[in-house]
Amino acid sequence: MNRRDFLKLSLLAGGLAAFPGLIPTAFGAVSVPRRTLVSVTLGGGPDFRHLFAPALAANEPADSYAMRWWAARATSQGIAADQRHRDGYLQRFGSAYQALTLPGTAQAAGLGVLASCGWLKEQWDAGHVAVIHNVVGATSRDHSHALQVMDQGDRGSAPQERKPGWGGRLVATLGGNARVGALTRAPRPFCLGPGAAGQLPNADRVVSIANSRALALAERSFAPGDPTWKKVAAEQVLARSLKAYYAGRDFAADPVLARLANHEKVLRALSGGVKARLGSGDTVADGAVLPVPDPIRALYAASEPYNSRYWGGQLRNLHDVLALTGLIDAPVLSMEYGGWDTHKQQQSVAEANFRDLFAKGRGFDTLWPNLDAGSRRNLVLVIYGDFGRQLAANGDGGTDHGRGNAVLVIGDGVRGGLYGNPFPERELALFGRNLNDDILGLTGIEHVFGALADWVLGGDSGTSVVNRGGLLETGVDLGRLMV
Repeated sequence: MNRRDFLKLSLLAGGLAAFPGLIPTAFGAVSVPRRTLVSVTLGGGPDFRHLFAPALAANEPADSYAMRWWAARATSQGIAADQRHRDGYLQRFGSAYQALTLPGTAQAAGLGVLASCGWLKEQWDAGHVAVIHNVVGATSRDHSHALQVMDQGDRGSAPQERKPGWGGRLVATLGGNARVGALTRAPRPFCLGPGAAGQLPNADRVVSIANSRALALAERSFAPGDPTWKKVAAEQVLARSLKAYYAGRDFAADPVLARLANHEKVLRALSGGVKARLGSGDTVADGAVLPVPDPIRALYAASEPYNSRYWGGQLRNLHDVLALTGLIDAPVLSMEYGGWDTHKQQQSVAEANFRDLFAKGRGFDTLWPNLDAGSRRNLVLVIYGDFGRQLAANGDGGTDHGRGNAVLVIGDGVRGGLYGNPFPERELALFGRNLNDDILGLTGIEHVFGALADWVLGGDSGTSVVNRGGLLETGVDLGRLMV
């Protein structure tokens, strides 16, 4: 029996109760055979109004929303003091943004997207980007509480209240072998599932994939023809003795130890499957069977800034976990990108972050070419932060903590366009009074997350994932969000 067949039998017969989702299938390309949701948390309060800014026309009225907005946001747009007038705003919009039309039409959308975010513009033009406006989670303006609310999908969560994440609840509702794949350094609370009655949330259905190329357990091996010193080395002898000991030990009287031993056994079998599928490195030269695509590897090169390297590593993890379909059944995945608390120098900081996510040759553009059309239909990205920024810029070229914000939903299965009013008239008075006030939250985040849960499940999720409340902007129909 060859090694691959042995590993398959080991997984099938090795006590899969500890990790029942780890069943290998035939080798294949990176693919998404079932509906898969990727949650991307942007910690710090991303300003999506900076990403999608009001469009300006050459004959723009002085009292229009767009002109008022650009005047209030001049410093956070990096516009010099002597350019803060109509022509200066037009020049900035024309050089930094691309005007959008509503998907499938020639009708102007009334806003533009940062020109540096070429992949996002392509997806918008293809009708695959939904921007849901005036969405609200926590209204405390406190980072930790707001992130907790977004992770849990529950606007009623009190600070530091322990509840399962909406990703964990989603895989619990899916049942079977479904897992949340945490592609971050440590699993976010989003990933935690419901515990038994009276118990705290748990990570029983979480697979932590902080580094997909180091996911396999280390195990030194030797070939029959190797010299004796390799076979009798202390570490080899100890490893063989421990494996034999645990294999022969009866843990029936100690269920806790039994679970640990069984978990280790299944993980060790999984390790072989991961190595067989991915290899032992990033490139063919260092032992990869499935190399990491060069554009993704470039994102976590040593020359990149730290945030970019961390983000690039997560994109590698996303690429690999999709390639591990059958070994790991993870229809819910978690990613993160921090550094959005732009109280100062928003124009340079936020735009660099947005490029990491949405520019051509960076971010998701490095993954998309590796997916066929069917896979792109089965993959949806939901991108959100803890809260938005205030409407007007502050005195330091940045914006301060707000409440309402937008949520982006991207994928070939998305019915793209604008959901909710991107530039409500109520904000005109706030600009006129020069107040640093908030976007008004009109749609609770539970409606957005609930619509996505319905799509993953292929039916109405009811209240099993989120408790949909009454806060929904008039005219917004999230039932049509997914095709």
